[in-house]
Amino acid sequence: MAQPRLLRARARSLRSQMRKIGSMMQGSVVYRHMTCGKPNCRCRRGLPHVYLCVTWKEEGKTKTIYVDKTREGEALVLARNYRQHKELLRELTRVNLEILKSRKDG
Repeated sequence: MAQPRLLRARARSLRSQMRKIGSMMQGSVVYRHMTCGKPNCRCRRGLPHVYLCVTWKEEGKTKTIYVDKTREGEALVLARNYRQHKELLRELTRVNLEILKSRKDG
């Protein structure tokens, strides 16, 4: 078990990293491949249209929005930031539990 002083320093570091993460959103970013109804479209020849979508849960139901091509990068960054935040929160929780389990307040 690490010393409480080292654990507290690690917790401070994790909180600092979490504060530096920019905007975020909870949800999954996925690319969908779709064919349209036009008979002579390239998608009918095996080159489907590709759309970026964001899906998330709201009151137990999955919601989906399509993201405009000009905003794809933004959606990817928001989702990545959320994943980073979750990873840091998971580690911070582990460290804080170790601090709570420690017997001395070093």
